[in-house]
Amino acid sequence: MKNINFKIISMIVLASVVLAFAYNYDNISEKGLSFLTDKGPAIPDSLLEIGFTQSPQGDSKLEGGTITYEQIKSRIDNPNFVIIDARSPEDFAGGKIGDAENIFPYEDEGQYFEKIYKLPRDKKFLIYCTGGDCDLSHHLAEDMKTAGFTNMFIYTGGWEEWVKKIDE
Repeated sequence: MKNINFKIISMIVLASVVLAFAYNYDNISEKGLSFLTDKGPAIPDSLLEIGFTQSPQGDSKLEGGTITYEQIKSRIDNPNFVIIDARSPEDFAGGKIGDAENIFPYEDEGQYFEKIYKLPRDKKFLIYCTGGDCDLSHHLAEDMKTAGFTNMFIYTGGWEEWVKKIDE
């Protein structure tokens, strides 16, 4: 009996994992998590300034993109942009980019979504985390996308690149 239960549970888990990957892979489903699978090159400044809900190719899948150090640095004081730090509150306390707000995806779920829904709908969002392999900014962007936000741009260099370049 235990052997049969283990086989059934193993099959269910395996099927769930396969379906999760298939659903979230952009080439298979347009509902895939684009920020997690498409980290492509930085968008042009012209698109960052005007904002967009469609990609330059005309599809409606892209609702933002990645930005560079120069792009985020030149927009620190621009009132049309809100900078969001997705790092932990402890990391945020150690420094931030400009007047960044801290929205940590792994804080209390109620507080997390309350912060998201309080964001202004008429702004563009520059989101960052530590950089490199950090996926907190992508996680936050996906939750914002689910909440109906557009014009979210991820600074993939993150805090690590910012600290290095700002001291140059």
